[in-house]
Amino acid sequence: MNVFYFLFYILQIIYAYESDTLSIKVIDFSTPSPKGWNAQYKTKVKFPYENQWAKILMVQKLKCDSLTAGDQYPCGEWDYIWNTFIYIPNGDSIVQYNISSFVTPYGKRLEMGGEKGWEWIYDISEYSPILKGTIDLEVGNNQELLDLEFKFIKGTPPQNIISIENIYPYGEYKYEHLANDSVLNQVSINLNKNAKAYKIKSIISGHGHSGPYNCCEWDSKTHTWYINGYELFRWNVWTDCGNNPLYPQGGTWPFNRAGWCPGTIVDEYEFELTPFVIPGDTIILNYGIENYYNNGEKDGTFRMNHQLITLGPPNFKYDAELIDIISPSNQDRYSRINPICNNPQIIIKNSGEFNLKSLNIEFGFKDYKKTYFSWHGNLLFAEKDTLTLPMLNWNNFINNHEFIVKIYQPNRKEDENKQNNIMRSYAKLPQIMPSNFILKIHTNNMNRAQENSFTISNNHGEIYYYENNFSDDQDYSYNIQLDSGCYQFSFIDDMEDGISEHWWNRNSNPDNIGSNGSIKILSLKGDEIYRFKSDFGQSLNLNFIVK
Repeated sequence: MNVFYFLFYILQIIYAYESDTLSIKVIDFSTPSPKGWNAQYKTKVKFPYENQWAKILMVQKLKCDSLTAGDQYPCGEWDYIWNTFIYIPNGDSIVQYNISSFVTPYGKRLEMGGEKGWEWIYDISEYSPILKGTIDLEVGNNQELLDLEFKFIKGTPPQNIISIENIYPYGEYKYEHLANDSVLNQVSINLNKNAKAYKIKSIISGHGHSGPYNCCEWDSKTHTWYINGYELFRWNVWTDCGNNPLYPQGGTWPFNRAGWCPGTIVDEYEFELTPFVIPGDTIILNYGIENYYNNGEKDGTFRMNHQLITLGPPNFKYDAELIDIISPSNQDRYSRINPICNNPQIIIKNSGEFNLKSLNIEFGFKDYKKTYFSWHGNLLFAEKDTLTLPMLNWNNFINNHEFIVKIYQPNRKEDENKQNNIMRSYAKLPQIMPSNFILKIHTNNMNRAQENSFTISNNHGEIYYYENNFSDDQDYSYNIQLDSGCYQFSFIDDMEDGISEHWWNRNSNPDNIGSNGSIKILSLKGDEIYRFKSDFGQSLNLNFIVK
């Protein structure tokens, strides 16, 4: 361990039963920020010994605060990667498992939920076989204050997790060594003969500014899994950052990157091995990456780990699972599209053995009349789908009202696992607008106004106003007149860099940082009703009600 790491005391573990959930608070905002360069929180966690959980979640909250020890800012000035490591005894040795990777946001000008912080949720159910007993844990850094909680949800999972093991443990690897196959060489794995399914989980992020395309943070590369010498899976590690819900940040936060964005969970990839293997067989796995085309790229790096998950058979024949409510919702991760006054969106999953072809859905606000919807499709086991539900009745809506969704009768059968059939969220009241208002837009410069367009449409998708013919550094004013109803204002920047100046470019090209644009809504008397943030990345969306 690094001698400069702060020596942490063991937090008292709090077990709090909330209905069917066992919550274990590990770290909170009062825990002292670790001291030293890149220091992590370190503690011991007492996990339960039960063998089976319906789901295990890790809930992470970050808060900007002057008590952080990283630098002079309440949140770290730069983006920093961290991992959640657990250490599992294995005979005379200790095995390190990386159960999640995360990159912190740029801290300058950052708003991150105020005192409550900003929340990210990880589904870490696949680690259930090793999250038992007292375990050493490292997580986070000293750039933001951390609140960390594990939630063990009682019940039967869709499949029992038999084991999870490292194929290649976490490490930082030079692109040159990956491409030359001098690291992450082929490995032989004996498959559990009593298992019914096998998956590979990969967590990969690219870093560095090497070569003409700034590898490997800013360049998409092709990655490959081989089994017994044959190519099995090929994919690109690349992530669109333009609609990051955590904005505005400092720096170059909206631009796409290799597997991550500032202030997000590093991308996780799962690959189904089951159709290609036989239980009990010994297989040869090998990871590969495309070769570099310019020697300058060689010093770029990838941080990664790869794990094999071994599973039992499906526990249910008919099990439709409600994964999440996207809207209406007050969750941080869905803040870009909420609040709404139009169609709700949910995510469902087939957690039963048989293909899911039909499903009944009941939804609406608590104490209000419910709406019913019949879904039809074809989801294989473990497949998900995002559904847009029929319009809600938004009349007489009350702010922060509880929204409830219930799913039932998969394939017109009784659902064998009703525990995952109901979810609740809280809906906020959208912006209230007069029937007549002024939309004012000031464009930025440096030939960027041509990237912009806006629409105002109703909740049926009918467009009332549209404009895409903008010139640099100009003022535009639109007299908006609308009937009563629900509408959406949408402003798009095709290059995903908002309408703010590129202040972060001042050192390399101080004459080309541009100027700040602005978008605001005024009453006919000139009073400001709403002002948008100019550093928004790809899109601005505002749902509003005209009464």
